[in-house]
Amino acid sequence: MFVLTVLKDTLKILPSDFRKSREEALKDEINRKYANRVLHDIGLCILAHDLLEIDEGYVQHSEGWIWVKVTFRMVVFRPFREEILIGRVRNSNESGIHISMVFFDDIVIPKECMPDGCEYDQKEGVWVWHFEGSDFFVDNGELIRFSVVESTFLDVNPPRPKKREEEENVTATGRPPFSITGSIAQSGLGLMSWW
Repeated sequence: MFVLTVLKDTLKILPSDFRKSREEALKDEINRKYANRVLHDIGLCILAHDLLEIDEGYVQHSEGWIWVKVTFRMVVFRPFREEILIGRVRNSNESGIHISMVFFDDIVIPKECMPDGCEYDQKEGVWVWHFEGSDFFVDNGELIRFSVVESTFLDVNPPRPKKREEEENVTATGRPPFSITGSIAQSGLGLMSWW
């Protein structure tokens, strides 16, 4: 679920951070810049783990801060395929179940990845699993165990229009930069209360 990724960057240490040790100031700047940010094909950055290499800093002309080249390891959320995770049911609709893991909300279990006998109950607004004469409801707020089917990255950088009049035609996709597709079709998966 969490991996360590090596990254390199040139970071600035502001004069207000000169009272801190260099390592502490750099970790604070790394966390400010990267924490809770999705890096394409890497994952959701959580926090700086450690600093591997720190070059000597330099000051640019007319600036009061120090620029430092640093190599560091970052704790990144990127679950692997078929990993079993636990989250909470956020909401449901006809296309599937949306799950939250407190720090990450872009998890969907599409209807194709549910056990046989599942159907959406329009009246209740939840999915129901009909199994051996019993109905098991997937209620909002319940803990759910699911398997990771796929992690999807989307490049959300805005397109660069060539002409000024084209700017009005550019719209945001509304899709998250990093999302996970899950499954509850295997035995032992689904609401924790089922098992």
